[in-house]
Amino acid sequence: MTGDEDEEGGRTIFVPAGGHEPPSTPPTAPPPTVVPMPAGIAATTPAAGRRLQPGDMLNHIFEVRRYITAGGMGEVWEGVNTHTDERVAIKVMLPQLAADPNIQAMFRKEARTLTRLSHPALVAYRVLAIEPTLGILYIVTEFVDGTNLQDVLASVPRDAATLGPFMRRLAEGLRAAHALGAIHRDMSPDNVLLEGGKLDRARIIDFGIAKDLDPHKGTIVGDGFAGKLGYVAPEQLGDFGREVGPWTDVYSLALVVLAVAGGRAPAMGVTLVEAVDRRRAGADLSLAPEPLRPILAAMLEPDPARRLRSMDAVIEAIDRGGVAAATSPAPPKPATAPRPAAVGGNRRIWLIGGGAVAAAALAGIAWLASTPTDPPSASAPAAQVAPATSTASAASADPVASGRAAVTRALSAAPCAWLEVRDLKRDGDGVSFALGGVAADPVAAQAGLQRALAATVPVRRVDADVMALPRSLCGAIETFEQVRATGPSLLSVEKPRWEMDRRADSSFGDQKSARVAIYLDPRVSGDDFTLVGWEDGAAAATGMTRKQLLDMAFSPAADGRAMMKGGDITGAGIKGFALIRGRGPFPPDLVAPTLPVGPDWRTRFLAAARTQGWRVEMLWFQTQDLTPN
Repeated sequence: MTGDEDEEGGRTIFVPAGGHEPPSTPPTAPPPTVVPMPAGIAATTPAAGRRLQPGDMLNHIFEVRRYITAGGMGEVWEGVNTHTDERVAIKVMLPQLAADPNIQAMFRKEARTLTRLSHPALVAYRVLAIEPTLGILYIVTEFVDGTNLQDVLASVPRDAATLGPFMRRLAEGLRAAHALGAIHRDMSPDNVLLEGGKLDRARIIDFGIAKDLDPHKGTIVGDGFAGKLGYVAPEQLGDFGREVGPWTDVYSLALVVLAVAGGRAPAMGVTLVEAVDRRRAGADLSLAPEPLRPILAAMLEPDPARRLRSMDAVIEAIDRGGVAAATSPAPPKPATAPRPAAVGGNRRIWLIGGGAVAAAALAGIAWLASTPTDPPSASAPAAQVAPATSTASAASADPVASGRAAVTRALSAAPCAWLEVRDLKRDGDGVSFALGGVAADPVAAQAGLQRALAATVPVRRVDADVMALPRSLCGAIETFEQVRATGPSLLSVEKPRWEMDRRADSSFGDQKSARVAIYLDPRVSGDDFTLVGWEDGAAAATGMTRKQLLDMAFSPAADGRAMMKGGDITGAGIKGFALIRGRGPFPPDLVAPTLPVGPDWRTRFLAAARTQGWRVEMLWFQTQDLTPN
């Protein structure tokens, strides 16, 4: 399910799988309005009075399937990414609100905040885009089957062994948001989704009123109240200088935990005056389990200066109190339910390089849409991140060195994933890093890596951007992982996502393509190598050796590397290259197998890798067509 703000009560609604029937007309029908577009996107005139309908296509990527609900800010529909078969939720601004620049700005802020976040406790946001034909501004998120916490407060478990891990999980998610400079400001049971109805799979939603922590930027809804009255912090009601920060989410998180402990909303006032008085007097903790009361009391200090100031402090208090470390549930296995078949299946050609010589040399690289396979589950359970503070004594004086060793072990253990850890650096007594790559279950892969690192060194911040990988590649990826190259890489790509456009100098004429900057650094190793391309669950070998690739498909760059000629790539989706290093020859049927692979291929490939000293490195990127051009 997914949700948005209910027009009557201001709360998030989650509906059963059947959903509601969409209203025959919008709640109020204003004259047709031209929607002002986000910065950097050209304005277009929407179809007069047009609403989304099942079957609509948004930017040639997302197909609208089913209406779910309408809220105070927008409608929510179920859809599917036709390139990956991933189910998604599509949040569209209501026409009657489209002319309000404050609401538009709030909508964009929600997307800017959430598309940069990746954490098991946060519902993943995919993209903010404009549909040029319909003139619709929309946000795409993952589609999660779950229950709104508000609707089950009276029935969920409320013992310390359950509430401790629940509170820690939400604190971990909020910490990830705070690390990117955004706070939620509306933490309440309405904004917590229980995936599968379970507290240990809680997910935070609706960052729509998040406030940027940059003091030079104004809050979208002003500096006054934002959030639901029963769960806001005193500073949101005007006390203590109105200073909102991470400590504000600390206060509201404690009230959410109190609501679960008591089976109902805590008595924090129903009018503004009463709410201020109740916060000054202090919350009633009598219904909370005894082990949690000291932590909740520290989180609910009315004065932010005396309160636990960060989610790091909350997590440390939880771990020190022993209410989560010993009772956190083991991560459940990813869901494997079959998904709808892929839409389309048309043949696409992707040629490396734009020059005549490169195109002729590599014309044999054709990408064929494969038989539909199970994509990553949008509702795959999010894994619990193990406590970090209890591992501090195990880390060496140099947490970065400990982190590097743990990364090497963890990468090879990630199922059906090719992950890249970058910018690993010291962060207090722990480490921070950027995580990229691909995985069949990106959320579970990230959580597993964080757990593995947390067993050695505290993980303070993760900037993650892991893309969804077709499951048909799992066998090949896991085989390549067994002979993964270590140390500096020969192969690199400038960035993970590339927008498609029509270019006068493109080797594909008027067809849209992305000009992807892919580099080889021949100085890294003197090994021979070959290149294999991956797209749509299929692989194709170039059949070229090191010398042929450098002479024909790449050009020397000023910094000593070699850049792929042309670099124009057609077709939106996840694409990749595998560079196989060692002694040749590199038989095409062995380095670019038919997918999905079988045990015979794995045996033959690993035998060749042993005898010929093969090592594999991979890069992955996404081409997309999201901006009208």
